[in-house]
Amino acid sequence: MNRNIVIVSGPSGVGKDTIINAWKALNPRVERVVTFTTRKMREGEENGVDYHFVSERVFLRMAKAGDFLEHKEVHGNHYGTPVQGLAEIVDAKKIAVLKIDVQGALTVIPKLPGVLSVFLMPPSFEELERRLKNRDTETDAQIKTRIKNAKREIAAAVHYTAKVVNDNIDRCVQEIQGIYEAAAR
Repeated sequence: MNRNIVIVSGPSGVGKDTIINAWKALNPRVERVVTFTTRKMREGEENGVDYHFVSERVFLRMAKAGDFLEHKEVHGNHYGTPVQGLAEIVDAKKIAVLKIDVQGALTVIPKLPGVLSVFLMPPSFEELERRLKNRDTETDAQIKTRIKNAKREIAAAVHYTAKVVNDNIDRCVQEIQGIYEAAAR
């Protein structure tokens, strides 16, 4: 197993950032690989912490140079996992968490044999829709698209090491920590 790398995926609005941040608070070895994106920064986000926000021109130049482990276009924006960021975390003997969408995960899993991959499931589609609406960052049409995409993404969860329902932050994080510890043995 790539003992120090964990992929965390799930549909938009499932709470990936919340869970990763809570896991990091529980286990100081956990560090998220900061993804590059062309999407606009949301209120409260910080460049270099939440994402590396770059122009499409810069992103495409980096992709062409091979700077990404994987990169995809999702919901009209580009996202890429930086090779250097991943290597720095692994070299520091920390747990590198790759927060990537299903498309990216299905590209990375074969490249990293034995990698632990966790798919975060919503408690229900109704709850997922409620969470997306509460974010207040998407239009109703965008939310419908994200729910439609979520159904397709959840169908791909069979390719992951584990599925964890995000119905309670503390319980979810404890379950992920337990899965990690069992896999690292």
